[in-house]
Amino acid sequence: MDDGHERFAFEPVFNLRTARVVGFEVRPRHARDNIADRAAGSVWGTRQVVELDAAVALASLAFAADADATIPMHVDVLADTAVAARRRLRGILDGLAERGRPVPPVVLEIGPAATAAPTPALLQALRELRSWGFRIALDDVAAGFGLDVLAAARPDLVKLDAHLVAGLPAGGLERTVAGAIVDVARAAGSRVVAVEVSRREELTALAELGVMLAQGPLLSAPRRRASMSGVALPIDLTLAGVVPAAEPVPADPRLPAQTGPSSVRELAQAAVTLPDTVTAEDARRAFGDHPHAGGVVLLGPHQVPTCYLDRNRFMLAISGPYGRALYAARPAATLGEKPRILPETTVVAEALRWSLAGDPARSYDDVVLVSGEGACTGVVRVADLLRTATTAAA
Repeated sequence: MDDGHERFAFEPVFNLRTARVVGFEVRPRHARDNIADRAAGSVWGTRQVVELDAAVALASLAFAADADATIPMHVDVLADTAVAARRRLRGILDGLAERGRPVPPVVLEIGPAATAAPTPALLQALRELRSWGFRIALDDVAAGFGLDVLAAARPDLVKLDAHLVAGLPAGGLERTVAGAIVDVARAAGSRVVAVEVSRREELTALAELGVMLAQGPLLSAPRRRASMSGVALPIDLTLAGVVPAAEPVPADPRLPAQTGPSSVRELAQAAVTLPDTVTAEDARRAFGDHPHAGGVVLLGPHQVPTCYLDRNRFMLAISGPYGRALYAARPAATLGEKPRILPETTVVAEALRWSLAGDPARSYDDVVLVSGEGACTGVVRVADLLRTATTAAA
């Protein structure tokens, strides 16, 4: 990471199976912005802790004003803040929406309480934050949250603590604890992210546990901008490089066999989304801002996908003779189709069969994933489904 006056940096989170960046964690570069550490050595009360923590969270997303909307932004907040200052956190989403551009998904990484956050109040706070559109991750589960909280909260992500990751290659209690967290997370429908990965042996141990999301110095240093430009995961650090097909890692008898992704959400990436009320000109700008996106998902109330705009078909219509004059001011949905929707818990093989059995003209449209409540949680590219199915069959 370059030295400089910047207040925050952005650490990529990778999917080790697809080698794609699936998020950027906004990391403070200065000790003054690490509220948990500052609070630990002070006599601050809850009000002062949460006001400062919420202010840092808001500043971190303001610093990411030019972030790629296809990549989720991960923002660290204390459990105290989620409970006592969650309406201030809502300002994060409101501020992003005011930019008039596609809004990146925001993942609140909830850390252990610095003062007090009773479990019932925390669970209620997480439900409300989710209803506003935030995704939820639990940080430091082994140290700050019990497995009962993980099971009750059912977060989108669970962060596997650095000391557990470092101890995995040697086995022992760290591996036992990590295995328990992974088992409960899997049962709760949560994905696990390993942090501070610094050695190849840790990647091998993570593959044995079935953990496919990771971040750390071995994979990429924090960056000055939340941009995909120049971010590449070497093939030898992906699952294919760490666990060659010819030399499979022996299965750990204490853990379920991992023969491939358990569901399509392990292959998901963030969708470029817009409200379903936008004009075709708004959608055209979104495609211009995100040249690698295959489509735009239009969302109705409660983040429910209502329409899908395929890049090729949309641009062909609006770029043709008189296309812009005819369509620019009209609703973008008039140039879209019904989204191809699957629950995020669908297994890969079933998703691939379903995708290829539909309309041949749309067989390569992104598959839109939804939660149990019907809210959009991302998209999966058919190319990734094919690649994963081919690898599993080899």
